[in-house]
Amino acid sequence: MISNELAPFKRFFTDHFNAVVRFATVYTGDADEARDIAQETFIRIYERWDDLPTLEETRSFMYATARNLSISRLRHQNVEEQYSQQLLEEHADREDPQLAEEMTYQETLRLLRAAVDSLPRQSRQIILLSLDGKSNPEIAHLMDISVNTVKTLKRNAYTRLRTSLGSLTDEELFVLLCILTASQGWGM
Repeated sequence: MISNELAPFKRFFTDHFNAVVRFATVYTGDADEARDIAQETFIRIYERWDDLPTLEETRSFMYATARNLSISRLRHQNVEEQYSQQLLEEHADREDPQLAEEMTYQETLRLLRAAVDSLPRQSRQIILLSLDGKSNPEIAHLMDISVNTVKTLKRNAYTRLRTSLGSLTDEELFVLLCILTASQGWGM
């Protein structure tokens, strides 16, 4: 049950969440990314809830935060793309097969990391814990959720990753994720 102190925030969240998703979608062009931005926006509102005395100030903060988070994510994606392009251009004139193989490997890791990073936080955490050797019951215990929720979120995450990366089998995707985890030292 929600305490009386949280009721106004919950009401504000319920009344405005979809509007923030639509607002962020205008910037990102991606509804899933926009939902993540909306969630982060409301986390920040919650953290400052007591400092936002009026509805007008809260709405203003909400839209400014959603805009800033959207722009920040777009800038980050742009920097990644520019870096990859720069690497390709710098080494395009070299005919070193090992270099080409390494660049392909690094680009594959980058794309895979970006795909995993684009997952919702809980799904991403489940995938990373799974790659760390944790079983579904262990993950459920660590995250304080049901085993069925773990299975559902894991299945949805793999489906989303397959869509992002092309048609891969679960085994091929798992192998790629293991390689990425080993090469990046991924943690939570």
